Amino acid sequence: MILVQRYMFRQLLMPFVTAATAFAALALLTQSLSNIEFISNYRETAFTFIKVTFLALPQLVALLSPFALFIAVLAGMSRLYSDSEATVASASGLSRWGVLSPVFRLAVLAAILNLGVNLFIQPLAYQEMRRSVYELRTDVAASLVRPGEFANLAAGVTLYARESDGNGRMADIFIHDARDPDEVSTYAAREGIIVRGAERPSMVLIDGNVQQVNEAGELNFLTFDRYEFDLGDFVDPQLIFFFKESDRFLHELFYPDATALARARGSERLLAEAHYRLSGPLYNIALALIAAAAYMSGPHSRMGNSRKVVVAVAVALTVRLSGFAVQSAASDDPMYNYVQYAIPILAIACSLVMIWGWRIFSKTRNRDAEAVTA
Repeated sequence: MILVQRYMFRQLLMPFVTAATAFAALALLTQSLSNIEFISNYRETAFTFIKVTFLALPQLVALLSPFALFIAVLAGMSRLYSDSEATVASASGLSRWGVLSPVFRLAVLAAILNLGVNLFIQPLAYQEMRRSVYELRTDVAASLVRPGEFANLAAGVTLYARESDGNGRMADIFIHDARDPDEVSTYAAREGIIVRGAERPSMVLIDGNVQQVNEAGELNFLTFDRYEFDLGDFVDPQLIFFFKESDRFLHELFYPDATALARARGSERLLAEAHYRLSGPLYNIALALIAAAAYMSGPHSRMGNSRKVVVAVAVALTVRLSGFAVQSAASDDPMYNYVQYAIPILAIACSLVMIWGWRIFSKTRNRDAEAVTA
């Protein structure tokens, strides 16, 4: 870039950093309000609260990045044209591409960063966040037990522990399970430990016995050294540990295993997420060019570009909301995955036509007018 282009780039970069920082702060505030339950309900430390809040930040920043860039280009171009700096540069011989080049470079840089977040940072952060939330919320299984008191885990299930250290280890356990009237079971154990399995929490009973009454009314008495009592039925099913589509890496979305397919009920939602990860960064370029077109399409007007800016805002919102709608539709019909790429590419093409097309149209009209006059 020549000196004037580097100057223009800086005029765009600072508003972009400012807007991105503001959006990140807003995202942190919103996420922290939704995570305040971790402290109020689970009495967790501030470190866990901050950790979970920051782990959700990459996806929010990637989502808001095109809008930050759109605002930055509007602010930067407004300053360059209101101070006549861009006009003077064009009059001095800087081509239209020369004026647009800093915008395009910044948009491509933002798109590359956005792609890196979508493909690598977001899955890593979300998987760690999912583990942290799971560990936090399954700790509530231990809080269900109050030493020396009978606790009703569910209808027909009663649990008692003489002692509990608060970390999931209890002494002198008694569990009465009458969910199935035909098979009532009573467990007694010297010690119990609440553990988190691969997907569901459970209680490991040590050195105990189980008494069961069968359909014939006969009592069966069995002793055990170790027995695992499933607690997954007493935890909200939404809290069972699993990775959502947003938590998976790109290759896991394109080539899912049987568990992921069963969880997503088919490959459509996985493919929609994968193509969104790849097509999403294109909106940085699309929205940046839409903002640039508000100032570079048509002849320069001393009356300002307020009307064009309003139209650009409406078009940018329409383009981005259309992308969200198509992503949702692609979850049911994979054919819409092609449209996820078509929308930002079409927006880019139309913006370039608006920036350069009016000059071609203006030159053609002038030639026709000269021919008629002659």
